[in-house]
Amino acid sequence: MNNKVSVVKCDRYSEVQNAVENAVSLIGGIGKFVKKGDNVVIKPNLVSKKKPEEAVTTNPEFLHAVIVMVEKAGGNVTIAESPGGPYNTAALKGVYSVCGVDKAIEGTNAKLNFDTSFTEVHFPEGKTVKKIPIINPILNADVIISLPKLKTHAMTSYTGAVKNLFGTIPGTYKAELHFRLNERKSFCSMLVDLHECVKPTLSIMDAVWGMEATARRQVRTDI
Repeated sequence: MNNKVSVVKCDRYSEVQNAVENAVSLIGGIGKFVKKGDNVVIKPNLVSKKKPEEAVTTNPEFLHAVIVMVEKAGGNVTIAESPGGPYNTAALKGVYSVCGVDKAIEGTNAKLNFDTSFTEVHFPEGKTVKKIPIINPILNADVIISLPKLKTHAMTSYTGAVKNLFGTIPGTYKAELHFRLNERKSFCSMLVDLHECVKPTLSIMDAVWGMEATARRQVRTDI
């Protein structure tokens, strides 16, 4: 394994453009991952209709910064996500609006995905799942950039770059997997299978604001 990780301090979203570009430059620069003309799918965490200040989803300013960086490299950007609940046009419109994604693409050429088709992918290498339904925008991409949100999670304790790919599974299929794999070990093993199947090109975590939740309350944390 030859994966590289960089960490760059960023105190506020007004500084996020420089922080994102600096972080990627430390691992080779965006040109290492994106070539001119590539169809780039950016997969933020848009798990549900939450406002940016709640720190549940990828912040729109963070998303905008990544779009700008990718377009500078010549990539054609599509934003794609399968949030919790139904995977249909109405649900996507609601999530994009409340989470601020509509504003994130302003001033760019990025497009929002409304293609709700998916394909069952056979993955014989999987340890827990051998067949995985995955939304087609992900499967049709030249480059996949995952933008996880730093959060705690009731089952996995922590949400990061691996867990973020659960949003590449369409709609209620996610609920089915939660039901079938209701123990941490089996659920996390499935997430690793999914990550190895999707193989994102690059993951950039939004950790300017994080979220820490307990059974009773959920609070934003300034990292």
